[in-house]
This record gives sequence, structure tokens and C-alpha cells, in this order.
Amino acid sequence: MMKYTLAIDLGGTLVKLGLLQGGKLIDFAEVVARSATGLQSQLPDLKMRIDQMLKTNGVSVNELLGIGLSFAGLVDSDKNRILSTNKKYDDGPDTDLEGWARTNWHCPLFAENDARMALLGEWQYGAGRGYENIVMVTLGTGIGTAVLIEGKLLKGKHFQAGNLGGHFTVNHAGTQCTCGNVGCMEAEASTWRLPELIQSKAEYANSSLSQETTLDFKALFKNAAVNDRVANEVLGHCISAWSAGIITMIHAFDPEVIVMGGGVMHGADVILPKLQERMNHYAWTPWGKVKLLKAANINTAALFGADYLVRRHSTGFISND
Repeated sequence: MMKYTLAIDLGGTLVKLGLLQGGKLIDFAEVVARSATGLQSQLPDLKMRIDQMLKTNGVSVNELLGIGLSFAGLVDSDKNRILSTNKKYDDGPDTDLEGWARTNWHCPLFAENDARMALLGEWQYGAGRGYENIVMVTLGTGIGTAVLIEGKLLKGKHFQAGNLGGHFTVNHAGTQCTCGNVGCMEAEASTWRLPELIQSKAEYANSSLSQETTLDFKALFKNAAVNDRVANEVLGHCISAWSAGIITMIHAFDPEVIVMGGGVMHGADVILPKLQERMNHYAWTPWGKVKLLKAANINTAALFGADYLVRRHSTGFISND
């Protein structure tokens, strides 16, 4: 019988848990992240929820192949440890994740950056199937990126190659980012920056956005759809920033396709046509046009990637059929 994989996706806003078997998501749960208070304080709750998920599905620890953990920061995937954070789970580098997995479930743990994990998931089970050169961009609390070149994840000497596309400068006179740089794509157009972008508009008080309880992209899309001026201006700014970053990634990494994931992609029908138009116009690709694709598993791509990663390490399984 094919063994099971546990997948943990540690995001800035939500922690997603999955139980998978051979590329199929058997069970799924979401937990509100307490990223500002650290990782170690959240581990007991995650253990409780994982144990409950195993019990509910009648899975014993002996049936576990391993745990795949994706993290919103830089990860040493050789040693399965967190290297660097950005105001999320700042005690992550001091946390023994492999020891936590061995102690509680007697199985190995394999860690990877969340954007890379999502890329693996989309490459094997989603929109990236059949391609060997992919850039993944996840638009969410922050902006994550990952790169696959000729079927291999780009990592670099310090495990940050391809991961920092969200911190490419798209406005040299822009806002300072949480990373310390100025005018990053993330600082110009991410969920954490959006409220300030909206409220800084002179006409905000007269905008329908001022009546919203939460200033997120869902609210932005809703108000832009009824031609609210502030909403349309901010949306145009975000699309311009995203396209500038994506075009830079096209020039840097020469992909066949760009796969877009993350929670903001719930507005893909609004975003993608405008991004594709700007890419077609401004990207220097004399061979043809780079395809822009919506992730097939917007909320769960990293969980599928975790399943693939664990199976690849544990059984030698390598397939994108």
C-alpha cells in the first residue's frame, strides 16, 4: 500500500496542513498563523492538529513516508533548516524541525522555500506539467518566486537564487521594503502594503473603499469592478509593479511559462490579461511570447510539492507524468 505524506505550508497569514497519498490530497486543514510570535510557540498546536488529522483518516505513524515543510523564507534544503526570515517566524533558524518530526512521528522531514515547493507542485501536478523552464510567482501576504531551469530547481550557493524576485527593484524612488531594499515589487504591490497604498490616496475618504472593513485585494477587485476611481488607480499601480518584476524575471531566467499562484490569484480574470498584454509588449523575447498561466492549485500547490519532494527523497520517485 502506498504510504502517506504530511505536508505543512507555513505562510505569513495561514498555516496549511495536508495529508497526501501519491499526489492525491486526502485531507486538508487551515490554521491561523501566529508568525509574529515565532515558530516554536505554534508547534504544539500544529502537532495536535496533525495527530487529529491522522486519527480521523485512520493513518498510523508507521504509514508515514515523511513530512514536507514549506516556509516563507530562505531554507537550506540540504540540511532542512530555516536560514532567514522576514518578520515571520523569526525563531525559525533556531528551530530543529527534523528533530521535531522524528520525536513526534518517527519520520524524516524535508524543508524547502514555499515558492519553490509551490513550483514543484505545479510542475508535477498543475499548470506547469510538460514544461522544463518555469518561473513561479506567488502573490499573497508577500511575493514569493521560484525558478526551474531545464528541469532543475535554481538554488544557488546560499539557497536564495530565484527566490528573491519579489525583492527585485521596480521603483528606485519607491517605498522601503521590510527586507531593507527600496522599491521592491513586494513593497509596491503586496497584501501587506495594500492598505497604505489605498489610504494614501487623496480621494480615499470619498472612495467606496473607505467603507470596507478590510482593505485587501478582494475589496480592491470588488470596488474596481464598479469603477471606483481610487480602486482602479491602485489596481493599475499594482499591475504595473507586478509586470515590471515579471518582465525582469523573464529577462533573467528565460522561462517558457510564468505560473502565477497565491491568494491574489482569486482575481486572475482581472489581473492576468493585463499582465500578459504588458509582458507581450515589453519583454525582449525574440523567440516568441512567454505564456502566463494561473496555478491549477492556488491554495494547495505547496502541499502537492511537499508530497513530491518527500517521495523523491524517500523512494527515488521522480516523475512529472
